[in-house]
Amino acid sequence: MAKRKKVKRFVIDVNSFITLFINRETDWLLQYILKNKLEIFIDNNLLSELLRVLDYPRIRKLLPLDKHIYANFVSLISTHIKADNHHINSPDKDDNYLYDIALTANAKLLVTGEKALLSWTNTPVETINLTTFKELF
Repeated sequence: MAKRKKVKRFVIDVNSFITLFINRETDWLLQYILKNKLEIFIDNNLLSELLRVLDYPRIRKLLPLDKHIYANFVSLISTHIKADNHHINSPDKDDNYLYDIALTANAKLLVTGEKALLSWTNTPVETINLTTFKELF
């Protein structure tokens, strides 16, 4: 019997999703998730933040599709959970919800472009940038 690969659990921040959208890397992301048996977790806060950022005029100019198509893509490739409040005091209080998702889902990594989170030494979840995420497997 073939040995099954262990599923790897991640949270991807909105800014990393936006970068993937701008770079037209949704096909790559989907294949990466399937090939490497990854599980991406989201909650309502992340989806709300995504829709808000997709409404920024500078982002709308860069993306050819309606914001709901991008949000639906994220929903389809992700596991939606109701994250517990873990009372995290991250360097960016607006991003505490990302750690709530990660801790609730037992995710191993948070993927973000936020410099404050990437340099946070007391992080409860290992935090990496998108480039490192792309090179993991």
